[in-house]
Amino acid sequence: MRDMTQFEKWLSEVNEIRAEYWNKNFSHKEYTPLTYTKGRNYVKIMDGTTVWGFVSMKDNPSKGAVLGDLLKPASWSTPAKHSRGNIFNGTAQWEFYGPKYLK
Repeated sequence: MRDMTQFEKWLSEVNEIRAEYWNKNFSHKEYTPLTYTKGRNYVKIMDGTTVWGFVSMKDNPSKGAVLGDLLKPASWSTPAKHSRGNIFNGTAQWEFYGPKYLK
């Protein structure tokens, strides 16, 4: 699946940037990379035992999601509404602790 390969490449880049930040600010403890689990419509990105964010893997007009949209978590298994950009076109906005809040 081409989209999963692109997603995995994006997640690898995110992990590299997060590792640099971690090693610069929290060098007393080893960095743990983000992991993911694939669901029917979304990929859940995990930071240890917490949900870091979601990425839409299907167009879902009823929920306002487009393929590749980065979403904050609303709960353990549900993404919040309103995209924080798209990982496939380079507009995803995130920071160390997850997708950015809307302004």
